Amino acid sequence: MNTKSKSILLIGYDSNIALGVLACLRKEGYYFYLLSHNHKNAAKCSRYIKKTFYYNAENDSLKDKIISIVKQYNIDFIMPYDELEIREVKIHQNELAKYAPSVLATETEFFDIGIHKLNLAKFLTERNIPCPPFATLNNLEEQERLINQVGFPLLLKPVRMASGRMIQKVYDQQSLNNIIEANRDNLSNFLLQPFIIGNDVTCNVICKNGEIICYTIQESPVKTGSNFSSNDTLCYHQDKAVISIVSSMMKALEWNGVACIDMRRNATTKEVYILEINGRFWASVLPSFVKAGVNFPLVLLKLSLGEKFEIPKLKSAIQVSFKEYIHSLLTFGKLKFSDTKYKSYLLDPIARFMQMASALF
Repeated sequence: MNTKSKSILLIGYDSNIALGVLACLRKEGYYFYLLSHNHKNAAKCSRYIKKTFYYNAENDSLKDKIISIVKQYNIDFIMPYDELEIREVKIHQNELAKYAPSVLATETEFFDIGIHKLNLAKFLTERNIPCPPFATLNNLEEQERLINQVGFPLLLKPVRMASGRMIQKVYDQQSLNNIIEANRDNLSNFLLQPFIIGNDVTCNVICKNGEIICYTIQESPVKTGSNFSSNDTLCYHQDKAVISIVSSMMKALEWNGVACIDMRRNATTKEVYILEINGRFWASVLPSFVKAGVNFPLVLLKLSLGEKFEIPKLKSAIQVSFKEYIHSLLTFGKLKFSDTKYKSYLLDPIARFMQMASALF
């Protein structure tokens, strides 16, 4: 298909993800437009964005805004890249299809289970798919059972939050009691799970009707402390156990489209547990392509449009943090700048500068 005159409407909040998706699709001959409720979205400065539009997430109808832009600018494909935007487009997919096709996405019944940590933990436990034991803040029996089973420390997690944000380490019963008292009106929005010393494992997938079409697996070094954020130091590799567990889950959820599955590998037992699903693209979507060889945005585009494509295979690769690269440079080590994620930032330097600057202020 000749795509030279065609256009894509990207929809989402996150700057980094938007810039990653743009870089992955930059050579496919499309014009790109951006719709966001984040006025600081650095993708507005991208060399690949033709025009940016904004909406108010609380007061505006995203569906109506999309239809207006699609009609006015002859948009050929609607591509939400963030979680809630993907969900909203799915809800209105039949109506939006009158104007332009949109991304393949999961039915909201299962999507809402997947993106909610507590609902997902219950779903997985019922099906004997590996996940950590858990307890809710409003169920004392569950808490006692969990404490007797794994002891302290425990992790207090919000049921809806990504990238390790707002996770707290709870060291003793008194601390837990204080947290419960402080959140008395909000207990249902948290769950407790054991703190597992081990590696962060992320399995990124695109699925159709629950079947995995393509994937990457990336793994961090062992984590022992209270840093629950994502990693710059990653190893991309194959892992049959990980893909088997993820495959079982995605089939059970009848998943369609993209997903980023966060997992933990116990450093002692080597067992892998599913922690959460992010029903969107992820921060390392561009390294997934540049380093591991899987262009997820392009696969999702082709799959959604029913076009033929070659299924990409995961390549083994490493990514190191900028700190590690500098240390290697100063000690005459073998690491290269291309081993970091930052070389690809040169594809869109102004937007990437704005992205990093906004993170500081």
